[in-house]
Amino acid sequence: MSSTLGFGSSGLQLMHSVWETPSLGALARQKLPVDLRQRLLLWGFGLSVIGQLWLWPIYLIAITQSLAIAVVLASYMVWILWGPGKLAACNEAPYQAPWRHLPVWHLMADYLSARLVKTAELDPKGRYVFAAYPHGVCAISGWVCFATEAAGFSKLFPGLRPWCMTLASNFKCPGLREYCLMYGLRSCERRSCVNMLRQPGSAIVLFPGGAAEALVTEQSKFNLILNRRKGFVRIALQTGASLVPVFCFGESDLFETYVPP
Repeated sequence: MSSTLGFGSSGLQLMHSVWETPSLGALARQKLPVDLRQRLLLWGFGLSVIGQLWLWPIYLIAITQSLAIAVVLASYMVWILWGPGKLAACNEAPYQAPWRHLPVWHLMADYLSARLVKTAELDPKGRYVFAAYPHGVCAISGWVCFATEAAGFSKLFPGLRPWCMTLASNFKCPGLREYCLMYGLRSCERRSCVNMLRQPGSAIVLFPGGAAEALVTEQSKFNLILNRRKGFVRIALQTGASLVPVFCFGESDLFETYVPP
């Protein structure tokens, strides 16, 4: 069983019906060209990927300026690191994903001409580990196709619920933690993966190559890191989940990179 993602010449058709309700966002859309909106969306996504790099400096500056902010932030950190707040990242506490269906991500999919191609039927009552390659610079394919409905995952695989797994450190950063949870992201720790697969109809999405694979991303090449990355196989065996290979065509070509010889 396999599924593929392609960034090709044919893009998704935008559903104009989602823009019917007048709002401030609608007024902005009337004034901003589609291409500019798509580029701004990509910039926003890029900022979220590196959220820890700019959020922590802001918090450090804030706590030096206000004792009240320092107390609130310290209390919140205790809650998410040692209190009940840490349960959400491992799916041990209920937390919905209300932003998953936001129509704005269709703009991103259209800009990248992204589409999700199904090559096999998957039982909606089964449990699955989607192993995606390559990671690329920031795994945009995982976001477009699995963290959101921009590529129509639910229409292709009705009854399945995908859960994208990301770095555990993202759930220790205030603000970024909530952003990830609102899209249904969970910690990629083993405990979290096992918890997600206890429910029939669940599919966890992993990029086994991780950050190490991101550092060797080159255009027109697929540099994959496979050795010493077999933990997802053990999780599938232990939970009885089926492995689903996912290949992200075009992921390596989204950014110009330099890999030292």
